[in-house]
Amino acid sequence: EAGGIDLDGWKLTIPEAGDDGKAAIIEPAETTPPWLTRNPDGSLTFWAPAVGATTKNSQHPRTELVSLTNWAAGSGPHTLQTSLSVAQVPRDSKDIILGQIHGAGDINSVPYVMLHYQGGNLRVVVKNGREGDSARTYPLVTGIPLGQRFDFTISDLGNGNMIFSATYGAQTLRVTAPIPAAFTGADVRFQVGDYQLAKDSDDPTDGGRVTFYRVDEGKT
Repeated sequence: EAGGIDLDGWKLTIPEAGDDGKAAIIEPAETTPPWLTRNPDGSLTFWAPAVGATTKNSQHPRTELVSLTNWAAGSGPHTLQTSLSVAQVPRDSKDIILGQIHGAGDINSVPYVMLHYQGGNLRVVVKNGREGDSARTYPLVTGIPLGQRFDFTISDLGNGNMIFSATYGAQTLRVTAPIPAAFTGADVRFQVGDYQLAKDSDDPTDGGRVTFYRVDEGKT
């Protein structure tokens, strides 16, 4: 779609129960109001309430695009480039995961790289292993108010390293991170959208609202 985000090559997880009672999957992805709506400028607004259906291994409802392209971590290069703004965060945690490299194939339930927007600050969390909570955190740009546009990129360079970068106004920060041994060669994929992390809310108007102006998955 001209001037808009192309949904080809993605499926969509929504916070509405499918046949199994878990979060429904729309494949191929398409706009699905009120969860995913297309704006007149071609941008996409993701809404994920604090209350809703969740995927099997999560307590948090999400509206998230899941790439249909898997690759072996470290075999890159694979890059996710985005431009977006956050309009609403969960009231208690103020935390949304906006982009991921997620396990695929036989580690389908394992998150691996998670880019968080929390209280206006961006950070990337990289899990050290396939189980447990051990992880490294890489801070990125800080002080991004609600409603302000910013960009982030997540790249697997194919040489054993990843690069995470973010730009807000005149601020750009890039960090390089090694791929943990536990994930080298594992099947992975990109996920991008609005994975809101409300801790304890029963208010259906609470949650995360994010507008993406650009989502590009590439081999560069």
